[in-house]
Amino acid sequence: MRNVILTDIRRAQSKKSLIVCMSIMIVVALLIAVVLRTTSLFSDAPGEAYENVISGFFSFFTPLLIGIPIFSAIYTDDFKSRSMQIAIGRGVSRPKMMLARFLETLILIVEWHVVFTIVALICALIDGANGAQIASCIGSIWSVSVKMIVFMSLSLLFVYGTQNPTTGLVFYIIFAANVLDLIFTGIDMIPFLSERNISVSQFFPGSACSNFISAIYNGDVFHSFTWGIGILIGYIILPLIISINIFNKKELEF
Repeated sequence: MRNVILTDIRRAQSKKSLIVCMSIMIVVALLIAVVLRTTSLFSDAPGEAYENVISGFFSFFTPLLIGIPIFSAIYTDDFKSRSMQIAIGRGVSRPKMMLARFLETLILIVEWHVVFTIVALICALIDGANGAQIASCIGSIWSVSVKMIVFMSLSLLFVYGTQNPTTGLVFYIIFAANVLDLIFTGIDMIPFLSERNISVSQFFPGSACSNFISAIYNGDVFHSFTWGIGILIGYIILPLIISINIFNKKELEF
């Protein structure tokens, strides 16, 4: 199984769509850093601009420009090539294959965030950012990795529930674009909830991850722990367990 995972990771790393998106993000990030350093509007405090602009750039674009190619490389290609069906036919259990694919996703997400961390450090050197600004930027970058892992896990419910990776990809995009969070933010404005200071949106994927990261930034150990456990169980482990149970009960259709 280890050889299968390593082979799949190497295949995903060589995907042109992922390489192109990755290259674009790196080049654009470096160009932004140069602009922040050389433009008169930011020349007095490029470090402060670096903290906000570079972290904002990675936070906004990474879930889509990197998440979608990773999702396609692991799940869409897997279903098209029927490699999972072949492995299951040879006696590999469905849960084992599903967990292997999810592990591959985790490795790729972490791998590319290591690359983005290096890019952020280079941008920091260009803009003369101080330690606190660099730490804030890198923290924002890695907070995105938590969100991507959550969104991937939730999307697997639709991948294996329908045995159609396109359906899962659509829901991943919905999660990554924070569509559901925006909808439930609107629900918070309902008089019955707003008058009682009840916030429903804070418990949905994107907002929950943001609350977790904010608690870590603020040194709030209790809320870091509670939000972290809630996200791990509710948005990562539980969706995986449900996906495995659903897929185990279905006939293979791909």
